Parts: sequence; structure tokens; C-alpha cells
Amino acid sequence: MKIGLYGMPASGKTYILDRIPFLQTLAGSRLLREGNPEFDSLDERGREKARKALARGLRERHGGEDFIMDGHYAFGEQTVFTEEDGQLYDVFLYLYLSPAVLRARMEGSGKNRNYLQYDIGAWQDREIAGLRQYCHEHDKDFYVLDNPPEDVFGDISDVIGFIREVAEGYSCVSFAARCVEEILGRSRTDTVTLLDGDRTLAVEDSSKEVFGYRTHVFDGEFYTGYQVWKQNREFEGYPVGELEEMPVRLNERIVDGIAGDAFLLTSGHERIWRFIAGELQIPFYGGREMAAETKFFIAKMLQRAGKRVIAYGDSMNDYYMLRQADVGYLVRRPDGSVSGSLRGKDMEGLIYV
Repeated sequence: MKIGLYGMPASGKTYILDRIPFLQTLAGSRLLREGNPEFDSLDERGREKARKALARGLRERHGGEDFIMDGHYAFGEQTVFTEEDGQLYDVFLYLYLSPAVLRARMEGSGKNRNYLQYDIGAWQDREIAGLRQYCHEHDKDFYVLDNPPEDVFGDISDVIGFIREVAEGYSCVSFAARCVEEILGRSRTDTVTLLDGDRTLAVEDSSKEVFGYRTHVFDGEFYTGYQVWKQNREFEGYPVGELEEMPVRLNERIVDGIAGDAFLLTSGHERIWRFIAGELQIPFYGGREMAAETKFFIAKMLQRAGKRVIAYGDSMNDYYMLRQADVGYLVRRPDGSVSGSLRGKDMEGLIYV
């Protein structure tokens, strides 16, 4: 397992690496300069060549080893991420801090002050989007590590705990593959329908309705496996008893339209949705690895297996699945509006319902 820990200058990657006792940690910048003492005086072409050589060398020297290493996707408007970097890592983590926090840190750092000429927020957004797209294209896991509502880490115990679980096998891509294997075994037609749960199949948020659950986990609108992993840890503090009747209002427009091979994919509370799925007699897939990436890869892998995919969803947690599907239905709120998590996203091709 080779893990890339990416993030902006001054985001705190080294601070985290220094506190990981269970994996070999490598410092990318230090290794670059050890191999190329004149690295800082090289032109961009020379630096790119050095970065590619480092990635290739690490693959050759540490081929069978596990490690985590820090890296950069871009510096300002200059993308430095290479295909060799992509091939090196099995998993990409991105350490997110609010642009305001990053700017304040850069202002207090002689080393990083020159980056203040750039739009810090746009730079960070571009890095996250670029890495996420690369991982989608190459079937690799991608997780954004954030800490809303503070948008800075006073305590990194969750980050360290998550990295440990990733090193031990936590994987949205692997979970998607297991789900697809089961779905293919259950499906009997060429078309598979994938259904989100909360605010799609159900009108309300089921966890809020059943036990008053509120969270800041998704405030950053990332919806990667890290956020779902944290949500499931929060769920442990909300035990749910045996349900005897439907706990939410169903979206009849969606329920009435279900036909053929339909499967429920949700990051909602497992016991609640297992009951709802049982009442509707729809196979259910959920849990701590059912993130936006998982849904995307399920759709992609089903298509790879020859299935036509129809998908229903309402938010950023479903966005990549909807865009990947052959037909993507975006479910609007009862007042006709769209989830705020999709603000600024490309909706071309999606069908509103």
C-alpha cells in the first residue's frame, strides 16, 4: 500500500507524517533535493524530469513496501503532478484547510509568502478536482481530510485513525467491486437502477427523522470516504431500536417508477435503511464505505460489465454516479430547488425529477 498525502503548502502534511507510527513515512521534498542538490535552480522542465525520476525510482526501490509520502499537485497555476506520480500511489489523501487559514499561515512564513499572489481557494479547489478526476479515471481511492466547522485541525487523531484503517484495507473502490459482484449475481436484465436513500427514495433525511441526528461532517461538501467513515463513527452514539413501521415518507414519484433490477445505495444509518429496503424488497448496500466515490465506481464497474445504468440521487453524494450513469435523474426538493451541495456543478445531461 502506497499512500500519497497531498495538500497545499503550509497545510500541515509534515506535522501528520511525523505522528504516524504504523507506516514508513517519506518526505517528498527532501528526497527530491537529496537526489538533485540543484533542484531549486532548475527550470520547470528540469524539475519535472526530477519529479518523474523520483517517482520511478521509488516504484523500483520500494515496489513491495508500504509507505506514505507527501506531495504537491500544483504550485500556483503550474500543475506539477505527473503520470509517474499517479502510477506510484494506490491511494490519494488530500489535506484540506480553509483558504483563510492557509493564507494566514503563508503570511507568517518566509518560505511560503510568495504564494500569496495566487487565489488560494481556487488553487486548492483545482487540486482537489484534478486529483479526484485522476482517481476516477484510474480506479484509485481518493479521500479529502477536512475538519468542519473549524476548517483547521486542533486534533489530528481522526486523521491518524483513518490513515491506519486505509493502510489496513479500508477502500471505497474495493467495496464498490464487492457490491458490483453481488449486483451482477442478482440482476436478470441488461439494465440496473441505482437508488440513493435520503431525500431521494425518502423525502426526508432518515437519521434526522428517527433520532434527531445533525452533523457538520459534510459541511465541506466533499462526500468522500473519510466523511462517511466519520459519520458512521458518530452513528455509534445513536442506537436505533427495532423498527415496526416506515420511519419516513417515501417519494412516491421514485417508488412508482422502480422497475426491474433496482438496488439501494446509501450512506444513511444502516439499521434504518435495512428496514426500509426490506419493506420495499430492494437489495440494500450501505455502511461506512458507501461514499460518493463508491457510488461512482459501482456505476462505472456495472457499465464495464455490460450493464446499462439508470441512477437516481439528489446531492453531491450522488453527483458522480449520476454523471457516470447512462441516465441520471436528479431529484429536486419538494419546493422544486436543488441541493445546495451542487452549487456550481455541471448539470448538463441530468434529468430533473
